[in-house]
Amino acid sequence: MKKRKIKKNKEKGITLVALVITIIILIILATVTINFAFGDNGLIRQAELARDLTANSTKYEEESTANLVAYMNEVMGGDSGISDGIPEIPMSEAKGQEEGFSEKTIVVDNQNNKITVPEGFKIADDSGDTVQQGIVIEDVSASTDTAVQGSQYVWIPVGSFTNDAGETKEVILGRYTFSTSSPGTPTLVQAAFNEPETENGGDGIPDNIPDYTDQSDSVVISSYYKELVDYREGIASSGTDGENATAKDLAGFLNSAKNNGGYYIGRYEASFASGSSVADYKAASKVSNGYSEESMSYSAGTLWNYITELDASKVAINTYAGSNSVTSDLMNSYAWDTAIVYIQQAGNTNYANQTRAHTSLSNTGNLAEGVKDEVCKINDMASNVRERTTEYSSNTNSSFANPCVSRGGIYNGSNIYTAYRVNGKSTLALSYIGFRLSLYL
Repeated sequence: MKKRKIKKNKEKGITLVALVITIIILIILATVTINFAFGDNGLIRQAELARDLTANSTKYEEESTANLVAYMNEVMGGDSGISDGIPEIPMSEAKGQEEGFSEKTIVVDNQNNKITVPEGFKIADDSGDTVQQGIVIEDVSASTDTAVQGSQYVWIPVGSFTNDAGETKEVILGRYTFSTSSPGTPTLVQAAFNEPETENGGDGIPDNIPDYTDQSDSVVISSYYKELVDYREGIASSGTDGENATAKDLAGFLNSAKNNGGYYIGRYEASFASGSSVADYKAASKVSNGYSEESMSYSAGTLWNYITELDASKVAINTYAGSNSVTSDLMNSYAWDTAIVYIQQAGNTNYANQTRAHTSLSNTGNLAEGVKDEVCKINDMASNVRERTTEYSSNTNSSFANPCVSRGGIYNGSNIYTAYRVNGKSTLALSYIGFRLSLYL
């Protein structure tokens, strides 16, 4: 009986030892497993590191792609237009289309320059193929007035463009004076924008050149001439209290030209389009079909001379007042001076001092070959009628005020040239004074 009892106790002891060993092994395995999963070099930490590495790699790839696109844009001459969703088409595809574009479109010329064409316009059939030659757009449906439709405007690039020889030419939007000797070298007096210098070189405008944003009204050219910031319709001269009409939205024009890479000016001096009074008169930019040195004939197609600066401003603003794609105005001094800079950078040296030897009024764009005035597809800035602008003159005398500034050459003045500034009365209307439209998006 005793022997059997001892054997039973021995078997029970062996079972407890095995249980303890098993528990110890399980604890060790659990510790190893937890450490493997949650330790400094565990699976979870490794997964987190892999996640972060993937995220950093993706970010690096995105940044590298963005830098590559930026570099390619710089090499190719500007913004690709991809980021803002504006469609781009080559000049070969754009030229010859009869319909106006259904939305704002960037046309890329044969030198990879980019021209922003507003909705309702097309590239004219006889437009140049490059910016140097002159890019002409034509109104197809931007205006609902059929007398205005068909008007043509020429692109003035702002920033830089590549000429037909592959050279980069710079066009800074601003107000200038021009040397009166050949080659008519421009001097920038007031820049539209003067951004601070950066580690990448800034905008290339000298620090001592004032800009529109802080000194517009105080910058004077040739003792008298300013471009005022605020819009006013003007006051007819009476004694010395006359005022000129100023730009409708000068800041809007300048910002549009900067953001869109340029603006447009009339290919031709303005002709009458439609309307029964100054309140609804509209102008066209077409070859005129008639003119008079006696008085203004208000019939469609007639060259528009005999107009005061105050009325020219109203007509210019009204011409595209109902358009959703463009704004029209009288030429301001930024628009006029920068156009001359572009024309000369396009190879027409000394155009600032150009005059045309003709002694009688003519249809705009229709001078005889020997005295024809067409540069970069722009007609008669140096000839035919002197043109009203929104620039202001402080020059007065005891009998009347002279607040208005006209620009350009005229048919009966051999010493009056493209860059010429002359002041006059706001109510003055003569055979040799007309105007030209400017357009911006």
